[in-house]
Amino acid sequence: MTRRAMFSSRLERQRQVRRFAKLVGFTVFVVGLGLVAVFAVQGFEFLGIADADRLPLGVAVLGAIGGVLGFSLVAYVLVRIFSKVE
Repeated sequence: MTRRAMFSSRLERQRQVRRFAKLVGFTVFVVGLGLVAVFAVQGFEFLGIADADRLPLGVAVLGAIGGVLGFSLVAYVLVRIFSKVE
């Protein structure tokens, strides 16, 4: 007996929705992290030229990473919620 035959079509659909929601959340996280990295590198180069304090930008980068993580979790939850609406 194969694994797919052991589950109902409803459970199989839920599994596929969970997989898709994880994919959406991970994609949002990776793209957001890439954007934060690009802007952080540009900001640190600019501050290096100006001989300014880098601590505020470092705190802002950590906050942005936290925001990206939160946004990716929201995307995951929204996919799960809208998959239940029929």
